Amino acid sequence: MDELVGVLRTRWARGGYARARAAGEPFEPVGLPVRSPSAAELLEHVDEVRRWAQTFERARIGPRGVECFRVEHKRVPGSHVGENRLPSRIWVDSLEQLCALTGTTDQLRRLDDLLARTATVLPAAVPWAQAHPLEMVAHREVWDRLLAVASWIDAHATRGLYLRQLDLEGVDTKFVEQHRKILDGLLGAVLSPDRIDAGAARGDFARRFGFLAKPEYVRLRFLAPQPAFPPAITEVRLRADELPGSGIEASVVIVVENEISYLALPPVPGAVAVFGSGYGLEAAKAGDWLSGRQIVYWGDIDTHGFAILDGLRAGFPDTVSILMDAETLLAHRAQWVREDAPTSRALVHLTDDEASLYRDLVEDRYAPAVRLEQERVRFSLVRRAVAPALSAVGAARRPQLRDAVT
Repeated sequence: MDELVGVLRTRWARGGYARARAAGEPFEPVGLPVRSPSAAELLEHVDEVRRWAQTFERARIGPRGVECFRVEHKRVPGSHVGENRLPSRIWVDSLEQLCALTGTTDQLRRLDDLLARTATVLPAAVPWAQAHPLEMVAHREVWDRLLAVASWIDAHATRGLYLRQLDLEGVDTKFVEQHRKILDGLLGAVLSPDRIDAGAARGDFARRFGFLAKPEYVRLRFLAPQPAFPPAITEVRLRADELPGSGIEASVVIVVENEISYLALPPVPGAVAVFGSGYGLEAAKAGDWLSGRQIVYWGDIDTHGFAILDGLRAGFPDTVSILMDAETLLAHRAQWVREDAPTSRALVHLTDDEASLYRDLVEDRYAPAVRLEQERVRFSLVRRAVAPALSAVGAARRPQLRDAVT
């Protein structure tokens, strides 16, 4: 009997019975075969078989005298024990019986109640709830608040608002983030398509549903005086979308990945330094502020350093790299460390020399997973590297690229 109940519990957990109930579909009786003992087994273990058969009768009547299933019998003749009626199949004739048998009556009751409340509070969400009834039941303790959030967003223009400005009792941004997956489903059913940013990641709830996203920031050092700022100001951190209107003047932008190397760069006429902070360099591209400026990139000599260079050059083909060559690498053998989780993906925006060194790193030509971090490069080389890189300014020099390197 336990095995049969286990089968029904598995079927309930799949959600099909709950979806049918939510959609108002009639319940189809469920029949499960019972493996009955043979005549020979009956003859050898007659008392055990009769006790086994009686367990079905005891299990058939559940709490409060409610019948959970009916038993279909077959006759098994026996020359010494007489003819016996043994269970051959059980039949569950209603969803209420199935839930009583599987211990899910409370879930069924909750399902009916939650559907009714959804139809009252947010009718547009009923089709989604009907398609995901067990998810709804799993969130029964917070369902009213989830409906309230979806209703509030549906009723308010979210453009120009931060998610923090959602104003509901018992709801905060942490609640929304914690339940963003199910809210995504509800809002997808409720909102018109023009209010959902299909290009935003599902994990980015704010951007997906039109709220203001947390701004990206970019950090800059002035390597030359800036007329729009007092002389005492040598470094700023600005919102990326406000960078184009900041008044910062620069013909050259030196992008540096390592913070201490960024802070130590020497004065350079007409230049600012941007702290790239790994792949977060995307922030500096906002508003096309980098367009029309000579970009000089300096990153670690490792596979990810070249991957960052490749991505930057994809948007700005004239980008020049410095101190990312074999000569610099080989001049600092004592400072090599091992790169964690190197990449080997194809990079299509490297020059011949860069591509050759990238291949050497991928193929472990010098040593396994070689990495030379920026802060380990002798500073005298940094001073010498900056001036030649700037000689390209105004000359429209574009690095000569090659095919993809793998």
